[in-house]
Amino acid sequence: MSQVKDTIENGVSQHLHLLNDMQEIALKEALATEAHTLWRMANPSPEMLDLLSQRFALDELHIKDICNPNHPPHFTRLENGAMHVILRFPVEKETADEISEVSSVSILVDRDMCALVWPGKRFHHFTNSDFIGLDVDACASKIIHMLVDYLLSRVYVLREEMDEFEEECLADVNKADLGRLLTMRKEIATLARHARTNGIAIEKLMIDPVYKGNLRLIDAHEHMTRATAIAESKAEHALNVMQAAQSLLSQKLNEVMTFLAVITVVLTPMGIIAGIFGMNFTQMEVLTNPNGFALSVWGMLILGAMLAAFFKFKKWW
Repeated sequence: MSQVKDTIENGVSQHLHLLNDMQEIALKEALATEAHTLWRMANPSPEMLDLLSQRFALDELHIKDICNPNHPPHFTRLENGAMHVILRFPVEKETADEISEVSSVSILVDRDMCALVWPGKRFHHFTNSDFIGLDVDACASKIIHMLVDYLLSRVYVLREEMDEFEEECLADVNKADLGRLLTMRKEIATLARHARTNGIAIEKLMIDPVYKGNLRLIDAHEHMTRATAIAESKAEHALNVMQAAQSLLSQKLNEVMTFLAVITVVLTPMGIIAGIFGMNFTQMEVLTNPNGFALSVWGMLILGAMLAAFFKFKKWW
């Protein structure tokens, strides 16, 4: 089966297929038929939203929720028996350095139709073979399972990237890009939060009589639980690595300060004595004293010892 090319840079897109054989069907025919159909749309126009509202008997609040790309996950069983679930998933990254964007997606199911609605650009592609021969409830479950798999795989990939980058940071803390590590930690913490809320919504869906015991949803819920645990653990580990790197940098700074303290202890007495004898006064009895040089050296040593004791007392050394 050829992959459905449903990403539109500007404007809207929609695709309707009969689930029995995944043959494309016209919108009017899909709304009138009792055969199980799949309706996918992205960046829906007001006209498409009106038709969606009529089909599933949605009020303005539900339409507003569908159009909100930042809506938190939730599950609702509508009065007419239709089901509406909103989940959040990361957008497929186009470049390796790009931070994962997260968007909501709405899935609506009634007796004969399953609708998948992206509030903006569609970023996940499904093939016709993914859904052929399924009923609407099984289709919704498989869509959720496939999107959950992508979120879990994104957590795995980001964990591996963070592991490698953390090793680089600890190998040479002087070149460690802690800002990038902080960004990666924020991203995986965000994925953990969305995995946790997705899991709560899926858990509520699993309680529904229609989906109770659904193996795909059970597996999807387990995936979200695993993604949450992995992401939260990795976020905590990244914080520990950042603290360790900062501690190593502090130790290096302490070594530098210790060296400077030694230099200060040695050079300060020499500078003071040299400054005194460099005044070039005509009357300096110590210059004619046979023990003058020894007295000067002893003066430097005593002053140096006093400075060393003071540095030790202040714990600067």
